[in-house]
Amino acid sequence: MCVFSETCGGAVALEHNGDVHSCDHYVEPGYLLGNINDTPLGDLVRSERQVQFGRDKRDTLPQYCRDCEVRFACHGGCPKNRFTTTPDGEPGLNYLCTGYQHFFNHIDEPMKIMCGLLQQGRAPAELPRVLAEREADRFAGVGRNDPCPCGSGQKFKKCHGASAAPAVD
Repeated sequence: MCVFSETCGGAVALEHNGDVHSCDHYVEPGYLLGNINDTPLGDLVRSERQVQFGRDKRDTLPQYCRDCEVRFACHGGCPKNRFTTTPDGEPGLNYLCTGYQHFFNHIDEPMKIMCGLLQQGRAPAELPRVLAEREADRFAGVGRNDPCPCGSGQKFKKCHGASAAPAVD
């Protein structure tokens, strides 16, 4: 899960000949730390060069990422994927950024519910039941032809009521 860690560098790549690179995504001459035949692996992993490689993930984030509401979860993703520009034109944006934003915002409420369940000594597996109860409460009393409470502009029967509607023969 180094992709979503604040820093990286803990997962080096060891080649068949003993060469050690900073990361399996950076098996290139510029990221060669050394060879385990010459230097112990622990020394290579703890080297200042490798530590700096890990910190660079955090320290090279564009301002757009630093200000992002989901940065706590994605941390800009893997640096190998940072080859697009921000809306302001700053280089270094992860090309998966929009997807990360949608995903982490989408799971925010369910994750908070699971945390609450755990704090109550309950199993996170109760999440589907809790969500179903909330959904039922949200749409209680809504008529089939009423506007859907989700704000889609559609009638309830064509939107969230479609899955709850009985099958018509």
